[in-house]
Amino acid sequence: MGARSSGRARARDVLAAVAVWVPLAAVVTTWLIWREELPTDLPRQWGSHGVSSTWPTWMAIALLVVVCLASALIATFALREGAAPTRRKTFLWSGFAAGLATGGWLMIAGSTITSGPGAEPQVGAWPLLLMALLGYGLIPFLLAHRWVAAEPEHHPVEVVLGPTEIGAWITTVTVPLFAIVSLALFAAAAALLILTTREGEPGADVFGAVVLLLLAVLMLGFARLRISVDWRGLKVVTWFLGIALKTIPLTDIESVHTNTLEPMHWGGWGYRFMPGRSAIILRTGPGVVVTLTNGKQFALSLNEPETPAALLSTLSTSAKQLRPPTDSGAELPGGPGCS
Repeated sequence: MGARSSGRARARDVLAAVAVWVPLAAVVTTWLIWREELPTDLPRQWGSHGVSSTWPTWMAIALLVVVCLASALIATFALREGAAPTRRKTFLWSGFAAGLATGGWLMIAGSTITSGPGAEPQVGAWPLLLMALLGYGLIPFLLAHRWVAAEPEHHPVEVVLGPTEIGAWITTVTVPLFAIVSLALFAAAAALLILTTREGEPGADVFGAVVLLLLAVLMLGFARLRISVDWRGLKVVTWFLGIALKTIPLTDIESVHTNTLEPMHWGGWGYRFMPGRSAIILRTGPGVVVTLTNGKQFALSLNEPETPAALLSTLSTSAKQLRPPTDSGAELPGGPGCS
């Protein structure tokens, strides 16, 4: 296996990030060129008899610019050293979103301009451009430097507790990408609600807004997690919603070890369920893998998993030996306040 890549962004990575800004520039530039010719309303949907619904031009440009801007900011954020393992995938998905928004803008605004003043916009071949721009994310993905991960260096961590001692470890994990996506979904839902209020005919727009709001809350729930290891076992709780995503009692634990977690190996990002195992995967990188007494496995992404893994293993062994916890405790590195 090749040497591990440096996390520092290279010239190719910077060029890839710049490429994600191109769709935003295209949308803003075409709007500046066409704004004097564009009507107050643009087509939103086409039916068998032409345009079936419209929306305000200002809303269309605002929403699509926000999507392009958010995608560009996410790509720029991926240039930081800590984002190196998932940098290319971030470029891929942010480029996909920006390309989709740009294609949508060119289709609704371009069809209006090419149809001429006062004429009903004809969709024509514009959807072909939209379909082509769906693949825009491949450009920054191929431009970016490929990350090569080396075998992880495991530093043994041993936790020794006295007969009357217990240990506790707690941390919070923030996932900025989930927070940004949540804000984008909230913005899209707000735009649909404004459109419904303007038209005065609730229907599919209200349903779509409700779905977007539910997705936004779900994504926001994963934006910050509280993870604890103590005499009760392993517990993962959403900071925003206060919902326990996973609770594993000490007596249910067979073994604990650390490993480099690959999202595709565990079914993708987020809370994953598969036959015989589950996981909360936040990124490609280190994490804890817990094997239960029933043979199932649970994996959790953590930046420095050695200490919680060692503590969980020690507490589990103690629990199986029927050593009851006491009120006195020994706090370990990475305790309260660790993030």
